[in-house]
Amino acid sequence: MAGTYMINKIELKRILHSFGVNITSVEKMLGELDKMHKNVNAIEFAKMLFGVGLKQLQVETILRRIGVDDLSISDIFDRIDEDKIHQSFGRVVELGVDL
Repeated sequence: MAGTYMINKIELKRILHSFGVNITSVEKMLGELDKMHKNVNAIEFAKMLFGVGLKQLQVETILRRIGVDDLSISDIFDRIDEDKIHQSFGRVVELGVDL
């Protein structure tokens, strides 16, 4: 998944609006990107897109528009799923084994 991908701020705003994301959420996301000096890894970017209410298909569409290939997109979603699993199992779980 190596590589650098870019999207213009205006284009990102336009895409987010076309998917029905409200202006407050768009501005908040762009503000977060500005704080990161407009550089973010693909996994965190995808999480941000989910955070503004987009569905997986919409996130895929955005990633494809900026040039991310399908294999890398699949890897991004796999890693997001792994993070969710780690967060769930990071909690204390009691396990008993009956011998």
